[in-house]
Amino acid sequence: MFLARVIGSVVSTKKDEAMKGRKLLMLRPMLVDEKDPAQFRPGSNTVVAVDSLGAGEGELVMFCQGSSA
Repeated sequence: MFLARVIGSVVSTKKDEAMKGRKLLMLRPMLVDEKDPAQFRPGSNTVVAVDSLGAGEGELVMFCQGSSA
């Protein structure tokens, strides 16, 4: 599992039938800051994730990927 900040949503005009009604979010993974391990810093990549709980922009969320998902 990883931590990420929600930075926006994704709009899709065409979706697989199984994805209808599901919200897509754009996430910025958060990394432990080397200078201050008690703080996080934003990573450089972005991830698109399916939101099943109703997270909003700016919130800190957990996500998983790969076979865990």
